[in-house]
Amino acid sequence: MAQAIKSLNASMAASGQSAERSKITNYLPALLPLIGAFLILAARIKFGASAVPNDGALVVLAVLMYLISSASLLTNFWAPVPFLQRLGLWMLSLGFLFNFSGWLVRWVAAGDRENWVRMTNQITGEYHFWWFFSYIPYANLYDLSVAFAFGAGFATLLVSQRENSRFIGAVSTPLISLILLMAVFIGSEFINLPPVLDSYWRPIHVGVASLSYGVALVSFAMAVVYLIKDGVKMESMALTVAGFVVLTYGFVWLMSGVKGLDPFSMSFRLNPVIPHATGVTNPGARIAVPGAGLAATLSLLTLLAAAICFAMYLYRQNESAKRYGHWLMRASIVAQVATIGFVFYSIKTMTAVGSLIGNDQAYRVGKTLLSKEAAGKSIAEITSIGANWLASNRDAMVLSVKGNPIEIAALISLLVVTCFLALFSFRTEKIRESLPPLERIDSLIYKLVGVAFAGLAILLVTGAVWANESWGRYWGWDAKETGALVAWFAYGGYLHSRISHGWAGRRSVYFALIGFLLVIFTYLGVSYILPGLHAYADPS
Repeated sequence: MAQAIKSLNASMAASGQSAERSKITNYLPALLPLIGAFLILAARIKFGASAVPNDGALVVLAVLMYLISSASLLTNFWAPVPFLQRLGLWMLSLGFLFNFSGWLVRWVAAGDRENWVRMTNQITGEYHFWWFFSYIPYANLYDLSVAFAFGAGFATLLVSQRENSRFIGAVSTPLISLILLMAVFIGSEFINLPPVLDSYWRPIHVGVASLSYGVALVSFAMAVVYLIKDGVKMESMALTVAGFVVLTYGFVWLMSGVKGLDPFSMSFRLNPVIPHATGVTNPGARIAVPGAGLAATLSLLTLLAAAICFAMYLYRQNESAKRYGHWLMRASIVAQVATIGFVFYSIKTMTAVGSLIGNDQAYRVGKTLLSKEAAGKSIAEITSIGANWLASNRDAMVLSVKGNPIEIAALISLLVVTCFLALFSFRTEKIRESLPPLERIDSLIYKLVGVAFAGLAILLVTGAVWANESWGRYWGWDAKETGALVAWFAYGGYLHSRISHGWAGRRSVYFALIGFLLVIFTYLGVSYILPGLHAYADPS
């Protein structure tokens, strides 16, 4: 008997050790890239810039890995193969490795660029104990986008440590890729940080923001998966997406005018830039892109027509309308691909860009050049300043994705979302069967929203302290501050309704969706549409 008990205890101990090893192994895709990234950082510091790729190349590699991961995990939905799941997970891991190491390499490059002069205060000569900390790359939207992406990548890897949770990468990695693509479009040029913003609170505040945004992205992806598992029809999702596009388009139109696409004239206009120039490189002028305007208008109209057909199907059970809606959605995909093709072809081939800018744009150019100073000048003065600048700089103007990073990213994002709707409309029941139980997904969303809520709270507090240090006030109702507060309230609504009123499932999921949309609005919309003090978001 004693021997049997000893044998049982030994067996249980071995089983426990095996389970512990298995648990550690599950986290290796998240832990190994961290080690690899710091090894790349050590090589960059020890052997110099030539020893490792620069941050731009590493970010491009990260985008490629994320896309391969997304393709593998998506394919696994319809053709479940263990190899595809493992490939998707390890490509995601590689993507995070390149993403994070690119950001770390940029950190050292930022210090090398200034010869690490922030070791001492340039005015008082006082030693800065946080000198290395102050070079953390959080100076502009490129830096924040790279950090946003690796925060989302790391959160996805942590959530994916269990086999029945690895599906989430199929939805989150395309979103991460879009964030990084936008960073590539913005460009990796360094900017000179204004002295008023050079505080040790800057990397703390913006670092918390990027990581919190990353967790919010994964919670959004989980919420979308929950709705699919819960039986929400793809036609309902398509109708919601079309409505969101129309509302967003209308809001941008009312706030600042649609600068790129004017559907009433069927024109698509890109903003030229002056490469390798100091000061204003984005003059506020617009160049019409042949063909892109018509294709973009058709893509929006066909998407809207598809939404109308889906509405008829949902409310009248009209199967013919459903069929026509799916054909129109596919037509919209074709038109969107054509739009993006026209845009990139024009950027690559269009010459003599400056000669295409009419004098009717002189006022807009002058207003862009003067910025806040335009308020004190007459229309004639502003127009004259713009006309003189155009006369001197026409020959230097070129088209570049860096002149329109948000508009081009928006085109690609709409294409990705529409493709997702079309893909998940195919054999949807098979996808639902492959997903874990609703309770498991709901539990993961709850945990992620809790982390995002806490992160946004810290974001607001550290931002207030930094604002007081820089501008002498804790809160000024700046557009970005207010946007972050509203997003925090949305996640607070999720937690409050769940804890106090017992809400769960689909009702709570809507809060997670709205919260992330508000995060994106704060991250991009506020930066480019509404005026504010967060000048780091300006790509020019």
